[in-house]
Parts: sequence; structure tokens; C-alpha cells
Amino acid sequence: MKYFLLLIYILFLSSCSKKLFSNNEQTIKFKNTDSHISVNLKIENYNKGCFYFDTGSGWLAIDNTFYKNQKMSFNNFTESEIIGVGNNVVKNTRIMDTIDFSLGNYNFYSEYNTVIDLKNILGKYIDGIVGFHNFRGAPFKIDYVTRKITLNPEIEEDYQEIKIKFNGYDMFLPMEIILSNGKTIQGNFLIDTGSKKIALTSEFTNNKGIINSKRTTYKNNGGAGGVSQGYTFFVPELKIDKYKLTNRLIDISIDTLGALSKDENYIGIIGNDVLDDFDIIYAPSQSKIWIKPNKNFNKPTEDLYKGFAMIEVVDTNKGWLVGGIYEECDAYKQGLRHRDEIIEINNKPVQKLNREKFIKKLKPNQKLKLKVKRKNEYFEINTHLNVFLKKDD
Repeated sequence: MKYFLLLIYILFLSSCSKKLFSNNEQTIKFKNTDSHISVNLKIENYNKGCFYFDTGSGWLAIDNTFYKNQKMSFNNFTESEIIGVGNNVVKNTRIMDTIDFSLGNYNFYSEYNTVIDLKNILGKYIDGIVGFHNFRGAPFKIDYVTRKITLNPEIEEDYQEIKIKFNGYDMFLPMEIILSNGKTIQGNFLIDTGSKKIALTSEFTNNKGIINSKRTTYKNNGGAGGVSQGYTFFVPELKIDKYKLTNRLIDISIDTLGALSKDENYIGIIGNDVLDDFDIIYAPSQSKIWIKPNKNFNKPTEDLYKGFAMIEVVDTNKGWLVGGIYEECDAYKQGLRHRDEIIEINNKPVQKLNREKFIKKLKPNQKLKLKVKRKNEYFEINTHLNVFLKKDD
């Protein structure tokens, strides 16, 4: 009898999960750096760097400052151009050599490599970008709670299977957006762990439901393509398969170039603001993902009061650059602009502040005294963090 019960128990366990992939499960730890997935990556015999794991970007990109500081040397180069998020075509250096690198205890290689200025856009902590193509087709799981990427993971029974589109380079997730007037926008969204938010392409700039929504105007660094512009607004509901997410902030771009201009393959990008509500298993070669809500699911969204974003740059003599700003915030009305340099906050040099902790402690209507540098001009701004965009009740 006890052997029969043991058999039933084993069968029960096997029914709770399934192993669709090879048994070579590998785990890579990551950190949350400015809402990005950052991994410790070591290129050949050089020092480790902080690389953002980006499903919207292919292969390997190395920040040019990190490249120079490490005194990297390869044999074959060519000059090239790249278009990312933003309205500029950016020059970069293409390394034609195959580069070996490691993540944790696991070794990979990349045949497509670029050297590009990333710190000036995303701040001093980024040393490069790595994409899922380096996994050579291996399925992978991103667990935002335990902060692990697992190659060849098990799929448990409580995961929901969803079909996606995969063009051999990018993954596209079908999603539905419900606007405040009840109208819907549905289509494929580029899965982009290199993005913080959801954004619609400029195809929808003149959509009546969006035009009539409460919205605010932004200007920010975008990505590799430089400055990006558009509007931000709340949507009452998003739908991914059977899952509903409420009161989410999304952007709509007015870019004419880059990833957020009109694209025949997708109508927008979906970033970590939504992706981190789920544990997600990606199997791009099978055109499938599996998702399961985690403890972040439907986390409350704040009204918008942080009117400008600040990034730290490599040069410690400089202040925090304004990497993005909303025109409806009080700081903009008092004269603060995109790419201004904030030298002091409340009479304290920013070099003596921990940026991440400082930003987390900010509260609505908090007063700030800013000392600002623009080119060779210095001036002060007295402002407060006004709530300039509220979610629907």
C-alpha cells in the first residue's frame, strides 16, 4: 500500500510542472538598476561591468567610456550608424571580431558587437547592453521577485501559455489598451526589458481617445537615438491574455525616427513597468511565452508628481543632468529644462547625496531649491513637486 501511495505522490509532483527544455538549467543573478535588469558581465580578460539585459536590443553593446577605461583591444572594426529610441541617427563603432564573455559561471559569445556612448544617456552605472540572442535559442525565465534569469527553466502548471510573434530578432506580445473613453487599441508590442515603461508609436498621435485624455508633455533622453518626445497619460485598463492591469501610465511618442516612430511590425513597446508584474518564461523559437502573476501584480500606480528625472554622469565634478522633464510640472514652469545640470538641491551639493535614496524619499508637494547650470550660466529655481497628472478614480 505504501508503494502505491508513493507512486501517486510522484505522479502528482510530475503533474505540477513540466520540463519542455533541456536539463541544463542555468541561473544568472541580476539587480534592479534604475528600473533596468542589470547583470555583471565579464568580457574576455577584462574587468566585470554592469550591463543591462535588453530583449529589445540585439547581441552586445559596450559603452565607449567603459571600453576606453578597460583599454580594450580588438582587431577588426568598421564605422556604422544606429537608430534607437529618439530622433537621431547615432554613429558607433562596429567590432567585427567574435567576443567571448561570461555571466556568472556561464560562458557565451557574441558575433555582433558595437561601441557606443551609453553613459551620457542612461547615467554612469551602465557599462553596456546584452541581448537574449546570446543565449543561442535557449528558453529563459525572468523572475523579477528573486531577481534571477534562468536558462532552460521548468514550466509549472500555474503558468499561462501565450502565443507571441518572433521574427528571428524581436519578440512581439499581443496586448489590448482600454482608453478613458472606452475605446480600445490592440496589437503587437515589442517586448523590451531595456525600457521602463509602455509606449505607443507615433502612429497613434492623432487618436481621438488619446487627444481627449488628460495628458502631459515629455521630453527625455530616449535611448541610443537621443532625444525623444511625446505625451504621457493614464489608461484605465490593460489586457494581456486573461490578465487585467488597471490605471497604468503609458507614453505616446511623436518621434519621426527610431523605435517609437511608426513601425509595421508593432504598435508600441512594453517595458518593465508591466513585465515585472509577472514571472515570465520566454521561448522565442517556439513563438510562446508563459506568464504567472507575482507579488508585484497590479501594484498601485502613483499620481504623477516627479516632474523631472535626474541622471548621474561619469564626471564627478558635474551635477545631475536632467534626463527627462514634463512641461506641466512646476519645475519646468520655473525654468528647468532638459539636459540642465543640477549642482545643488536644498543647498547641498548633489555629489554628497545618494541619488537613488534621494529620489525614493521624494513626496508630492515637497519643496525643492535647485541650483542649476546651463552652459556657463548659473541660476536658482524654487519649486515644488506638484501633482500634475492624476489617475482615474
